[in-house]
Amino acid sequence: MRQNPNMIRTLLLLSFTLIFLLAYAVYGATSNSGYYLYESEKNTTSPELSVIGNSPDYQNGKTVWLWEFETSTTNLTWINISVSGASENSVLKVINIDGNFWSHPELGDALNTDTNCADRIKKEGDYVWVSIDCQVGSTHTMVLENGNGNFISLSHPDPALRDGGTVRAETYESALLEVNSTFNKTHQSKLWQISIEVDGNHTEKNPLVVVNYVNEEIISVELFEIDAVTEMLWSMAALIGCFMILLVPAFLIYFISQNSTKNERKELEIALEQDKIT
Repeated sequence: MRQNPNMIRTLLLLSFTLIFLLAYAVYGATSNSGYYLYESEKNTTSPELSVIGNSPDYQNGKTVWLWEFETSTTNLTWINISVSGASENSVLKVINIDGNFWSHPELGDALNTDTNCADRIKKEGDYVWVSIDCQVGSTHTMVLENGNGNFISLSHPDPALRDGGTVRAETYESALLEVNSTFNKTHQSKLWQISIEVDGNHTEKNPLVVVNYVNEEIISVELFEIDAVTEMLWSMAALIGCFMILLVPAFLIYFISQNSTKNERKELEIALEQDKIT
C-alpha cells in the first residue's frame, strides 16, 4: 500500500461491494426459506374414573383400589395422574391396555433436571426411538412415599408430535401433507387402568385420583418469514464488523508506514539543506 496508494480506494470499493453482495445473499436465503411453521392447540380432558370390582379390596394382606378410564387416541400426547390421600408407601400402577407409553419421575421438569427421555437413532435403515432416561412399556409404577404424588407420562417422546414444529417443503400443499404425516398420529389403545396397592388393611382410606390427558390439533401452518429490512441491516452490520476486524489493522499499518515515510523525507530534506550550507 505504501507504493500504491490507489490500492486503498480499490480495497474499500471491493470490501463494500462484497458486504452488499453477502448481505443480499443472506436476505435472499432467508426471505424464501422453504420452511413452514405449524402450531398446535392443546385440549385437556379430565375423564371420569370407573371403579373396577370391589374397591377397595383387602385380600392376601394387601389393600387394592382399582379404576379404569378411556382416552381419545387422536394425537394423544400427555397422560398425567395426581394422587392424594393414599397411605404412605402405596404403589401406584398405571396400565395402558394393549399399548405402550413413556414415563420418568422428572419428566415434567425436564428442562431443569436435564432429563432426556429418548433419542431418535438410525437402526437397520430405519429411524427408531430408543429410551435414554424414560421407561417405556404398557405398565408403569410409582411409589407414593407420603401418600401423594404426580405421575407424568407421554404417549411418545417425539417432540414433533406436540407443541408444533417446522417442516421443509416446496409448496404450501406439500407442507400440509408433510405436517399431517408428521403430527397426526393415533395412539395404540384408549383403555387405561389405575391401581393403588398398599400392605395391610387400609380400607378406611379414600384416595383422590385425578387424571388429565392432552390431545393436540393443528391450528395453523405458515411459511417462515422474516422482516426483510431488519434482516438486511443485521446482516450488513455483521459483515461490516467482520471486515472492520480485517481492515483496521491493515490501515493502521498503512498509516503508520505513511507517517514514517513523511518523517524520513523531512529528515532527508533537513540533511540535504545542511549539506548545502556546509
